[in-house]
Amino acid sequence: MGDFNARHPALGDISPTPNRNGTRLEEWLHRYRLTRWDTGGATHSKGGTLDYILTQGLVTSNVTCSSVPTLFSDHLALALHYSLPAAPPHLHRRIRITIPPKYCPTYVSYMSSAVPTFPMTSPEDLYSSIVTSTHSFYDHYVRKLHVKRRLRAPAWTLDHRITMAERKAREDGLSFQTHPSPENLRRYQLSRNKLVALQQCVLTESWRQFTNSINHRTSVSSMWHLINTVVRRKKPSALHHSPAQYAQDLLNGWCEQSRAQNLPQHIRDALDSNDTLRTLRLMGALLQPDEEDDRPITESELSRALSRSKASAPGEDGITYSVLRLLQKVSGNPLLRLYNVCFRQRCVPRAWTSSIIIPIPKPGTDKFRPISLTSCFSKVMERVLLNRLLFRLESKLSPRLYGFLPQRSTHHCLVELYARLTPTSVVAFIDLKSAFDVANREVILDQLVDFGVTGNLLGWVREYLRNRTSRVLFKGASSTVQKFELGTPQGGVLSPFLFNILMHRMLSLLPDVPGITVTCYADDICIHAHTPAVLQHFLHSFSISSSLCGLIISPEKSRIFTLRNPRSLPAFTVGHSVIPVCTQYVYLGAPVRILSSTPARQRVHPVVRDLLTRLQLRLTPLRWLLNNATGVSIPVARTIYTAYIRSVVDYLSPALVQLPKSTLEPLEKFQNTVMRLILGCPMSTRIVNMLHELDLSPLIERIHANVTYFTVKCLHFPHLSCHYSQVIRTFLQPHPRLPRLQPGGRALIKTVCSQLQRLDINVPVADIFPPPPPWMLPLPMVHFTPTYKAHPPVLQKQLALDAIASVSATIVTPHHLYTDGSVQADGTAGCAVFSPDAAPPAEGWVGRRLPAQSSSTFCELHGILDAVSLLCERRLNGVVICDSQAALHALSSPNPVCRHLVNRILTALALAHDRLLVIRFLWIPSHVSLAYNDSGSPG
Repeated sequence: MGDFNARHPALGDISPTPNRNGTRLEEWLHRYRLTRWDTGGATHSKGGTLDYILTQGLVTSNVTCSSVPTLFSDHLALALHYSLPAAPPHLHRRIRITIPPKYCPTYVSYMSSAVPTFPMTSPEDLYSSIVTSTHSFYDHYVRKLHVKRRLRAPAWTLDHRITMAERKAREDGLSFQTHPSPENLRRYQLSRNKLVALQQCVLTESWRQFTNSINHRTSVSSMWHLINTVVRRKKPSALHHSPAQYAQDLLNGWCEQSRAQNLPQHIRDALDSNDTLRTLRLMGALLQPDEEDDRPITESELSRALSRSKASAPGEDGITYSVLRLLQKVSGNPLLRLYNVCFRQRCVPRAWTSSIIIPIPKPGTDKFRPISLTSCFSKVMERVLLNRLLFRLESKLSPRLYGFLPQRSTHHCLVELYARLTPTSVVAFIDLKSAFDVANREVILDQLVDFGVTGNLLGWVREYLRNRTSRVLFKGASSTVQKFELGTPQGGVLSPFLFNILMHRMLSLLPDVPGITVTCYADDICIHAHTPAVLQHFLHSFSISSSLCGLIISPEKSRIFTLRNPRSLPAFTVGHSVIPVCTQYVYLGAPVRILSSTPARQRVHPVVRDLLTRLQLRLTPLRWLLNNATGVSIPVARTIYTAYIRSVVDYLSPALVQLPKSTLEPLEKFQNTVMRLILGCPMSTRIVNMLHELDLSPLIERIHANVTYFTVKCLHFPHLSCHYSQVIRTFLQPHPRLPRLQPGGRALIKTVCSQLQRLDINVPVADIFPPPPPWMLPLPMVHFTPTYKAHPPVLQKQLALDAIASVSATIVTPHHLYTDGSVQADGTAGCAVFSPDAAPPAEGWVGRRLPAQSSSTFCELHGILDAVSLLCERRLNGVVICDSQAALHALSSPNPVCRHLVNRILTALALAHDRLLVIRFLWIPSHVSLAYNDSGSPG
């Protein structure tokens, strides 16, 4: 690209005065991360560097720029020479084994015949036999080595109508070539035109079928993966001159970082001081058996772990989760036997401790994040043991930990901070240098010993952390294999929880100082203090505790935030380094300081302006889908908007609710623009009509509703955000005394409390009900009636009756219990149970009242709990019939809504399982004239 007429000092131009073209070009280069190339000399006949070459993703060490001596017009041409990398002699190809559906029965029978020959006493040999047999089956039945691989044609081109039209066009074309006549030419042109029209019609049908497959349950990543596949968009992949050498350099750097001898001297001294004591305690705990920790892994535990496993990339063995699910159906269940042998012998096969590191670029930098691909065998085993560790240790973990734990989110950290900030507050945001990569494994094991973990569970975790090796795969080239001394593998299932164990140890070593609050979300640490002197003294204690845990503080990336004048504060130090002071900080993606009004000479508030920039970038793909190809339907476009665009506003609701409603008007205008884009409406269309058509609420009302709903959950479970819930309850008293907060925090508290008082919501503290042990937890058998809203009510009723008969046929003497729960317009709530073939209770089939303003899912779950309790009490087999999909999905969700209520249902199911009762759940559509289902309504 040339002849920009751009002048700017950053462009290397002689003239120091920038012009408009130079300013715009410099912004464009910075925004899209482009590289500018020129020779530094004049390219115009009258002088001046006006011509540049712009590139993206080229390795600068292999690029040279030169000018062509011939004058083209009044400019010199620029030439860019790039040394193309030579192909590596041995490209590494990752294996991914999946069994097509037509071969699944053959695979199950093949493995069933091979299982008796497997060695069942050696974990290494048993794992090797399963993998070898699977590879042999795949090579013999699935992989076609002799067939030349072709590019896969789009599915819509294989339609039989297109095949017949193509055959007709070929026949007419052959007739015209054999007998060229006007009649044959007309016939050939007509068949070709019909083929083109048919292709366009089938393509439109295929696109609409694809877009209709997107619904509210489709994840954002899956949705955009499918859309990018259809749009055929691929991420640009930069060429690299020496990928093998670069992969080796990355591995060497990460290995050096994970060596204990490369830690700072004061951290090594702190770790060595307790090394002998940690070793003795660990050896004693390994020799101490524990009845609960040593229980064999049950089939329900394995099924639950596999049901929660996503379609992630496999490790070096290439075995995917779909193959592991098939192994469960093999006679003798070799997968469960493998896990029990590994657990009983405290053995981790060598292939499970070896991983492939895929460098993932960090946004905004030229660095990479080492994401490890481990064996799916290992990840399922990790998930089984993670459930056991969570059952034993979740209640023992520090309440100041918020990352990687159920029911704890970034919103808890944000509202806790906003509810504490005062004009005199001083907050330290501490950054830990490569926290996951240098996590000390011995300290983690020692903390597990402190928690009372012993026996096989502790021994397996110890073997999982020992002798971990990795290699880097970069652009098809692989590095050598090296050993990592420290750290937990990023990408492992157990790694986040084990890192929380390490953070708990660090928090437990900190002194209890009045006026100091510490909040940890993964490795993001926030320390709130009221005075600078107290904070500086606490930072010294924090430095000592982090050294004892082997963690390194990065002062240059840490910040001290204050609402005061920074010049009035002393210097804050960690060790011998000074932490910079700032007056604005972005914590967990949200700004800490929220100005109550728009600054002078600015039309839009800075927080709103930055958010609108992000929303416009996310709107681009939706705009493309609506204006290109055959478009998307209105429900799909609405789903994309709510899941991909509006979700950003939902996340920032605790920060946005602190602003006046008039300041948030630009966000409301943005949603109005999106609604017009989705519906194709003109500017004269009333906003109320568009909101009603798309079933959306005004964005400002949604922001306030999000924070109010989140506050209700905090009041239900005050242990998750103690200070915030206490401040809210204090302000709701008749004569409140609100603490002296910053204007944004005061606005947050007042807004939420006014909403609660306007809605007349009295939130009681929920009872904490622990879940049953994982080895006693059965997997709920949930069935769904195969019907859709588009079906007429008569068909839906018949499908529901067929589903009830089908599920009942699998149970001996089944009893049918219809449950329902509802919330009335005035806020009153209730649930009810009815059975046509079971004796009614003493008080009859009557419903019961629930707390007002409860959610409909909460009411439905109470109805399910009553039905399951009734079957357990009477020792009856039964089918619990419900018309709420959300309630039934919550029974098997890893992070369900109304978690403690779901725990009560699962405990009742565990009791029924011990009594050899069979209880199944069935969803049927509501209001389809099923008499018994209507009788279950609480009215």
